[in-house]
Amino acid sequence: MKGKLAVDASALIELVYCEALGQKLKQALENDLVEAWTTELALTELRYILCRKLGWSESSKRVNKLLASGYFKVEDTMKLMNEAAKLKCCRAVSLPDCFTIALAQEISGTALFARKEQDLTIEMQRKPFDINVLFLEDQVEP
Repeated sequence: MKGKLAVDASALIELVYCEALGQKLKQALENDLVEAWTTELALTELRYILCRKLGWSESSKRVNKLLASGYFKVEDTMKLMNEAAKLKCCRAVSLPDCFTIALAQEISGTALFARKEQDLTIEMQRKPFDINVLFLEDQVEP
């Protein structure tokens, strides 16, 4: 992993939980190999998913710690709305994934997801996106 990354909520979750998939991203961030960006929507997803498992207080603590690390730049959702809506209109992928892809386009970077989700991979096979897409699951040695 190198360069500018638009990091999806799924990858943020792996990072916060420090699971095997998140370790590669953590190493890339710590070694300044990547310039990481994310969306307000991805952070919202991260907060509620952590909240369901850990409670609101712990969720807020972990997300705030992640933001305080300085590793991530957060893009304003308003800036990405039109492109995300256009992607959603033409593609059978989730709205949060559209925001991640729109962010990758905005920063001329790569969209980073944790795993190959069926809807995303089907769309990539049907018609490749105009940005690179990377999956954490492909970065971990077996």
